[in-house]
Amino acid sequence: MRRTTQLVVAAGVAGAVFATVLGQFFVTTPAVASSDWTTVEARTATVDVLMLLERMLDTEPYLAERNAEQQRWNDVIEPLMAERDGTLQSLQAIDPTSPDQTAGQALYQQYQQLAQRVNQLSQEAMQDLDKLSARQLADAYARIHAAVAEIAEAEGFDRVFSSRMSASDLNAENTNVVVQEVLLRPLMLDSTATDMTPMIIAKLAIPEPAPVVEETPTPEGPANTEPAAEPDAEPATDPAAGEGGG
Repeated sequence: MRRTTQLVVAAGVAGAVFATVLGQFFVTTPAVASSDWTTVEARTATVDVLMLLERMLDTEPYLAERNAEQQRWNDVIEPLMAERDGTLQSLQAIDPTSPDQTAGQALYQQYQQLAQRVNQLSQEAMQDLDKLSARQLADAYARIHAAVAEIAEAEGFDRVFSSRMSASDLNAENTNVVVQEVLLRPLMLDSTATDMTPMIIAKLAIPEPAPVVEETPTPEGPANTEPAAEPDAEPATDPAAGEGGG
């Protein structure tokens, strides 16, 4: 599950606000017994928070927790999907010219109920997994924030910006993505800033990301969560059947 778009917006906007607020201040200290103020040079650092969040959420135990929750929902939804698809196949096997369409109408109602149930549970699963991802994201950010504060105190940094400094890897896929990439870089230039990102990686023992593996589709193709075909309406009842029966 790719989280880049959501995280870019969240981290970018937060970083932009953070930079806007802190950018209005410089560190000063009053001289003793004097009304004059002396400007003190502040040490600045930057952290690529989005990159850290993405790497952390792809590690244990975050990944295992999401996979377990996904499997829990699959165990509930997949049997219903199989029953729904089997009902559809039975419905499609009925001869539409048969005088008695009672069985077809019953199957159609059963199919509709199963399809609605699958759709309802799928929506609930998406919402549940989104809440889990949000909770994990907040937890990971809290750990990054604590590590930043500890390292900043130990190394003597006065302020730390959440900003990606390099623009060489900017994703220009579309205008929305470009705007998000720009928001990731609220601090465009600081010749004295130190990149604290490697220090956070070491502090939190964040492993290197696993290499991306291109998935080769099987001959049957990926699993389909929807039936291949769906009846547009209830099976039609032959008008002549009602007139000649009895």
